[in-house]
Amino acid sequence: MEKDPFRYFRIEAREILDVLSQGILKLETRGASSAARKADIDRLLRASHTLKGAAGVVGHDAIAKLAHRMEELLAGHARDDGSSRTPISALLDVVDAIASELTALGAPAAQATGAATAPVEKNAESVRLDLLEVDGVLASIADVSARLASASASSAGLVRVELAVRKVEEWLAAAKYAGDRSSLDWDTVIETVGHLRGELRVEREALEGVIDGAERRVREALDDARRLRLLPAETLFAELARAARDAAAADVTAPGAPPRRVELETAGGDLRLDAHVLGLLRDALLQLVRNAIAHALEPETERRSGGKPATGRIAIRFELRGSRAVVTCRDDGRGIDVEAVRAALVAAGLASEQAAGEMDVAALVRVAMRRGVTTRASATELAGRGVGLQVVGSVIERLRGELTVRTEAGRGTTFELDVPVSMTAAAALVVEAGDVAATIPLDAVARTTRVAGGDIARSPEGDALSDGGEMVRFASLARVLRREGKELGHRDFSTAVLLEIGGLRAAVGVDRVLGVANEVVRPIPAPAVADPIVVGASLDGQGDPRLALDPRSLVEAVRRLPGALRPTPLPERKSVLVIDDSLTSRMLERGILEAAGYDVTTAASAEEALEVARERRFAVFVVDVEMPGMSGLEFVAHTRADPMLGATPAVLVTSRASAEDRRRGLAAGARAYIVKGEFAQDEFLDAVRRSVG
Repeated sequence: MEKDPFRYFRIEAREILDVLSQGILKLETRGASSAARKADIDRLLRASHTLKGAAGVVGHDAIAKLAHRMEELLAGHARDDGSSRTPISALLDVVDAIASELTALGAPAAQATGAATAPVEKNAESVRLDLLEVDGVLASIADVSARLASASASSAGLVRVELAVRKVEEWLAAAKYAGDRSSLDWDTVIETVGHLRGELRVEREALEGVIDGAERRVREALDDARRLRLLPAETLFAELARAARDAAAADVTAPGAPPRRVELETAGGDLRLDAHVLGLLRDALLQLVRNAIAHALEPETERRSGGKPATGRIAIRFELRGSRAVVTCRDDGRGIDVEAVRAALVAAGLASEQAAGEMDVAALVRVAMRRGVTTRASATELAGRGVGLQVVGSVIERLRGELTVRTEAGRGTTFELDVPVSMTAAAALVVEAGDVAATIPLDAVARTTRVAGGDIARSPEGDALSDGGEMVRFASLARVLRREGKELGHRDFSTAVLLEIGGLRAAVGVDRVLGVANEVVRPIPAPAVADPIVVGASLDGQGDPRLALDPRSLVEAVRRLPGALRPTPLPERKSVLVIDDSLTSRMLERGILEAAGYDVTTAASAEEALEVARERRFAVFVVDVEMPGMSGLEFVAHTRADPMLGATPAVLVTSRASAEDRRRGLAAGARAYIVKGEFAQDEFLDAVRRSVG
């Protein structure tokens, strides 16, 4: 039985609410008896009836009654009898009441991530999505892809076996013709070995064929699943139109004055973006629309005296530029009052008069976004608290995007948001630096070039590389990520990756460029305070993690680094073996420990850890307790009894929190006991440091 009986109803109801909201707002602009108006009312009546029926099926009487009320109100408009029409605001009140009932049901996955779906009539043949399920499909396919790559590596092992059998066959033939007089039937032996080699070749070719076909289908399925997570930009348009109407109604010049007339134009609604990106853009665009009405669009009398139409205009456009989405919000208002913004910054103590006077519009807006500045003398329901631009700035930062602002006095202002289409999957350049594999978004890579140490100009202020006559700041990626075993100031690099983003340029030296891949980036768990350069991780074909790098933070880090003129040995890094069957836990602990300067090796089971521990020495073991096969307690007891491993301390990290569990862990020989549910980075690092000594 379905655990959540309202799961699909919520999604359908949200779609219908979009249709109702957009359609009702259109009624305000239609002629009293136009054919388009009648078609709109018919469409709204059908949508209301569908919602009433769906609510009845799932037994939600309140929404069914509200939908019926909507039908009655729309019927008055359909009769074309002016006395029967209710105000548009009354229709919108019913929409709001239905939305409140839906919210009370709890947020489904799609709603919780800020995602919406296409209007009902355009979405009739599409599947209604639960984003958590889509993400689960993506993760499963990515895992299968990694396992297939491992199987592909196994087929390479069959090739080696085949070659070994061929050598045995050759040795036996040589022994036969050398006159070996043993009792072996050489012809039979050679024939048997030859037959075995032939069978191995057939099996290997069959396995390779299966793997190639499966990998191809998995890649296709992964691409399909990624597309499922992309939603059309038009899913935001209904809410933005409603926000513009409500803001115009709230921003009246005097009590009893008519609401300000505002027209919202939208374009590019068929552009599809990742649901997470679209949800964040929603927050930014809502603020920009409200700010335009509160600060930019003039009252009707002022607009008429200035030769403008009485109705203010806000235009929102989505478009694809290369691999990124550019969202433009343009108004035809009075423009940004640059001097008022400068005065507000000075009054708030955020800049001196001289510094504020030297800032251009873009710089002024950047400061206002970070610190929450308003030019209004008093706050209203709509504006005056300096929150709007802060929200926009936060969205740009979270999406790692770019914001461009253009304004012209008396003509209006344009905000342009340049953001990725997806934060979870993107084409990336895969590189290797030291012991780290990493990915860099491809749209930030200008080019790659072969370099040697002599190509790098060095100075105390920073190293640089000549590119087309221009000196570009340079550093090794391993140095930026603090992953070098020693300072490599005079090292010869094989490849430099030239990066360009937001007008900034830099180059990083890498050991190898491994190619281009479409990466599914997984976020690093919240407790792991990683370097801002690292925004997540992906998995390669063998299931090993690759760091996903933020290009802007990487460029800024390179430009901040001083020169690497004098090699300085770094202290020896302590080696830690992290043992946990959970990939998330391994990545979390590895990230924390590496950021603290430890050399970290991971194992997915206690059995694997024992093999690794016998091959090299470790300063400490960090062990999960509950694992398939040998448990963490058994691992600790086993290593304590082993003459070779007994001196290596162990730190247990587990979800078991009872006093008895702690007693058993320490009795087994662990130096420290950390509970995952109470996980604190400082406590974890302190336990490791105390154990290492």
